[in-house]
Amino acid sequence: MATGRLLDRAPEWARLEGAWSAAQRGEPQLVLVWGRRRVGKTFLLSHFVQRKRAVFFGATQQAEAVELRRVAESVRRDLGDRVADLAGGAFANWEAAFRFFGALAADDALMVVLDEVPYLTRSTPGFASIVQAVWDHLPRGTRLLLVLTGSAIGTMEAMMGAQGALRGRPTDSIRLDPLDPWNARLFLPRLAAARFLEAYAACGGYPLHLAAWDPSASTERNLASLAGNAGGILLEDAAAILSEELGERGGYARILAAIGRGRTRYAEIAGEAGQRVERPLDILGRCGLVARVAPVGAPRGARPNYAIADVYLAFWFRVLFPELSLIEGGQGPTVLRRAFPRWQDHLGTVFEDLARAHAQRLVARGELPEDLVVGRWWAVGGEPCEVDVLGLRGRRTALLGEARWQRAPLGRRDLEQLQRKAARVPGPLDGPVYALWGRAGVTDDVRRAGARGYDLEAMLQ
Repeated sequence: MATGRLLDRAPEWARLEGAWSAAQRGEPQLVLVWGRRRVGKTFLLSHFVQRKRAVFFGATQQAEAVELRRVAESVRRDLGDRVADLAGGAFANWEAAFRFFGALAADDALMVVLDEVPYLTRSTPGFASIVQAVWDHLPRGTRLLLVLTGSAIGTMEAMMGAQGALRGRPTDSIRLDPLDPWNARLFLPRLAAARFLEAYAACGGYPLHLAAWDPSASTERNLASLAGNAGGILLEDAAAILSEELGERGGYARILAAIGRGRTRYAEIAGEAGQRVERPLDILGRCGLVARVAPVGAPRGARPNYAIADVYLAFWFRVLFPELSLIEGGQGPTVLRRAFPRWQDHLGTVFEDLARAHAQRLVARGELPEDLVVGRWWAVGGEPCEVDVLGLRGRRTALLGEARWQRAPLGRRDLEQLQRKAARVPGPLDGPVYALWGRAGVTDDVRRAGARGYDLEAMLQ
């Protein structure tokens, strides 16, 4: 990362500290750290191993013999020649490597990080079973912290799942997801709220993307450099993330592209993608790339809408993907100008999601009832009616909110439109809370009418 500093990830750091402390006490620890590319797994762990007795190995997509030589080289680099010579200069196989690490941790605590384990599972059939066999027979009191990381979430889940070789073995499993807006802002603290949300809407919560964003340049210049230019990180990274997560078969890109074009219902997605989508949608959901969204309070089994759950990938599929070939052909500036309406639509979606997340933070802070369940709501059947932020206490509506990404403050007319929706929502309480979220907040007459109002700066606090 360009910042050279570790920002956020305090909960994950604390869990690693707990595992290291346990290993120092003679309680061997097997920790899985997983999440898609660019979320900062390597950066977090490379900082954590500093000033510890540790070996850090980054796997590549090479043959098993090559990787075993590279592991031995990592031992020499991190622990010195004397320790490396104990291994005879190389490892015959992975079982020998793991037994060597266990022996090194007999008396003094040792941390071993194997970064990008899915590469090793491809070059070494049965790799997870080898880990399991050695782990199950470690001597009592071994002071070893073994950390396995991976970006291929499906592979990592398979290792830990019901049929996985490592089922029940990890002492902790830490999943790193892209940062939420509040933590992402740590990377761009000097940006005004509106300019930050534009950066977040393009970069998502990926630390490397946020670190690449130039806070001294305009949003337009950043988009031209990072997304409208062949080789730009925001143009190129989506394909790498998807290829790491998903196989080539399954039509996943077609499904994500259909959702990016606004096809949110099952039949619409299937028609647009031209294929069966039940299983691919399930896999995309388990990878955290697609969310099934039903009206808050809807009964189980209600037909959902589907949305791209990753902010950066939503930007890529909604704004860039329709004209990807033109951008790669050097017409990025023209494409971005033409894509401005799609970009604004995407910003509106990100802003609405932020409003719902902000309402949930208000619940956590005690500024809204502690039993309030917040989500999006829309009428199923009959005349269309949507509420951006709806809060339920039990089965009754206690909060109705509107969120709009517009320059002007929301006014009394916006509040009256929201109040009229109270007749359609589930079991409204007498005197529910009305709230308006706007980029520039609300006018004074909204507050005089008894409604709450939040501008973007307040939402990001």
